[in-house]
Amino acid sequence: MNLHKFIPLCILLLSGAYAQAAPPFVTYAGQVASGGQPFNGTGQFKFAFVNADANVTYWSHDGTSTAGSEPTAYISVPVNGGYYSVLLGNTAMSGMGAINPSLFKTYSDIHLRVWFSDGVAAFQEMTPHRPFASVPYALNAGVAVGSITKSMLGSDVLADLNATPQTGSITTTQLNEEILKYLKPKIIQSPRLPPEANGQVFTGQQIILSSQADGRYLSYQWKKDGIDLSGETNATLTIPDANASQHDGNYTLVVTNDFGSVEQNLVLDVNESRTYHTVPSAANMAMIWVEPGTFTMGSPTTETGRSTNETEHDVSLTKGFYLGKYEVTQAQYEAVMSGNTNSLSATPSNWPNNPNRPVEQVSWDDVQIFLTRLNASEQAAGRLPSGWSYVLPTESQWEYACRAGTTTVYSWGDTIDGSKANYSISGLSQTTDVGQYAANPWGFFDMHGNVFEWTADWYGATYPTGNPVVDPTGEASGSTRVRRGGSCNSVGSSLRSARRLDYAPGARHFSIGLRVGFKQQ
Repeated sequence: MNLHKFIPLCILLLSGAYAQAAPPFVTYAGQVASGGQPFNGTGQFKFAFVNADANVTYWSHDGTSTAGSEPTAYISVPVNGGYYSVLLGNTAMSGMGAINPSLFKTYSDIHLRVWFSDGVAAFQEMTPHRPFASVPYALNAGVAVGSITKSMLGSDVLADLNATPQTGSITTTQLNEEILKYLKPKIIQSPRLPPEANGQVFTGQQIILSSQADGRYLSYQWKKDGIDLSGETNATLTIPDANASQHDGNYTLVVTNDFGSVEQNLVLDVNESRTYHTVPSAANMAMIWVEPGTFTMGSPTTETGRSTNETEHDVSLTKGFYLGKYEVTQAQYEAVMSGNTNSLSATPSNWPNNPNRPVEQVSWDDVQIFLTRLNASEQAAGRLPSGWSYVLPTESQWEYACRAGTTTVYSWGDTIDGSKANYSISGLSQTTDVGQYAANPWGFFDMHGNVFEWTADWYGATYPTGNPVVDPTGEASGSTRVRRGGSCNSVGSSLRSARRLDYAPGARHFSIGLRVGFKQQ
């Protein structure tokens, strides 16, 4: 048995041009269920306008209904949680016929009949039939909600208002939410920076300006300093690599539908204090400054895929540090390791001759030689400040930078798919050039996937205790080192921000590379 419930909204809407030519359409919303549960998916519907006794058909969506009979063809309509909406008479929709403009002027007893099928069961007629007002009224973009009078609405719609039906203007407080959705748009969340940005935008950071608007048939346009941004016609605006000269300014989101438009503003001021550091000896490797701070390391017990070695605890990092914007590439590794006297290949990767892919097949021990040579080169060139050195990040520094102020499973949220990172489901089965997926909120790329990254710490099955733990450096000794971040052949749960794995320091694998830190000791 299929249940059909009519939502109290059936308003005949005409475009502003209708007074001359345009045919009308009826905005209609309803609710259906299948097997006693709200239906989800693509429903099959038939629609007809009939008289009060349902024995005369004035209009059907496919033009086949006569004498109150059921239309022959059906229309496919998306249904979400049981709810659907449709523009009756909108010929842009496949299978939908136009409504005669004189229909509502000629007949005063028009009712809507609806038939529904879930694609399995036969079509069933839904009851009761829905009555309509006898006279349509033109509403154009210049009409505000407060200009609609009660005389414009039929008795069935007036019954849904929170006031006694009478003539006079109608305020938005007198309209229920279902009717308001079809009127002038309303921004319910002004454009704003993501919470983890803490109100600041730094040079090189990826920024997503998000907003939310309420209404139907909405269109969006972002502007910067009053000028339309080409192609930016969604509720969110993404700036992949912020810089002050290009992106400082006043951003406006304009939301529009047939009843008008609303807009909200946000001033963006890129803070250049979080700067890049480049390393000439490593083919101009780019690094980003990370401010000191406190964060929750590990995962909650409810996180899917977690391991017992991820106990949540607060960590305080009292010193800032630089960290590679990308994983160390094959070209950067070769620039440092060419001519080494340790009998190590400068091009060890499983997929060689790809200069912008991350280097792999490097052990933790190999990385120590890489770092020693890098520090020596920068010192010889007079570019290594006293007390500073290139190192692997500690495990806590790595997770702090990976999370980038977030508390979700991944730095982008709680779910993962092949568009977010290079891992087993992506179908590549090998590494890809660094920076092919979106950066995290602090501007770091590929913290999840592509290759695992060595950290400085010896692995311990439990975290150190303390509240908070201050500047932890892992176990004093051990047999394996911590690797983080997941790889191109890892399952999604291995890419989680809290995921901890270890590996023998002398072992090499095509799934393990590195990311370099730079800090003052």
